[in-house]
Amino acid sequence: MKTMKCPKCGSVLDITGRVPGSSLTCTCGNVTMVPKSGMSRGALFALIAVSGVVMMCPCVGVLAAIAIPNFIKFQARAKQAECKSNLKAWYTAQRAYFQEKDTYSTSIQEVGFLPERRNRYAYFAGPGALEDRSTTGAQLAVGAEGIGVDTLGISTARAITFEQLPEGVGSMAGIQGECPECDITLLCAGQLDNDETLDVWSISTMEREADDGTPIQAGVPFNHVNDTND
Repeated sequence: MKTMKCPKCGSVLDITGRVPGSSLTCTCGNVTMVPKSGMSRGALFALIAVSGVVMMCPCVGVLAAIAIPNFIKFQARAKQAECKSNLKAWYTAQRAYFQEKDTYSTSIQEVGFLPERRNRYAYFAGPGALEDRSTTGAQLAVGAEGIGVDTLGISTARAITFEQLPEGVGSMAGIQGECPECDITLLCAGQLDNDETLDVWSISTMEREADDGTPIQAGVPFNHVNDTND
């Protein structure tokens, strides 16, 4: 049995066999129409909502494909700030040391270069030993020429050695010339993601030129390998 409610009094009316669109008189005297067959308003709204979600999904996927990589690159660039800041501090310390000694030093202890812990970059003034930051107390080797990655403070970080530096970049590190007519170049290298590419920077007391001819000012960090481009 098919029924409908009287819109005036709410009484249940039997509409079995009646033609949709025909009139029907309720006991209250109200004349109403037998509804035509079709989808209810609620069902129609539900269908529209579902259709909207289905149509929206591809758009969400496209937006995610654009936004997620950009967010990862933004995070990587933020991490690069550590390297650039510490290289500038090291450069300043080297210049101050030179003013007093008329020479530069690859020894981090002599120059007084000691960046904060939780560093994800390793720092090199030469191929010598690094300060070990894999334990609670920093282990400073005699004549250490750099700072190791703090693998204790950053559990996901990996140790980086001088030998891992790209070919041609490692040879830049250290003192060039005979002091006091000399210069020094310092390097840093970090792992910003899970691939094998290192993010590599340098800073020097001398004016330099990149492989493509780009001039590099003294005291300005230069990015040799940009790991955020991968």
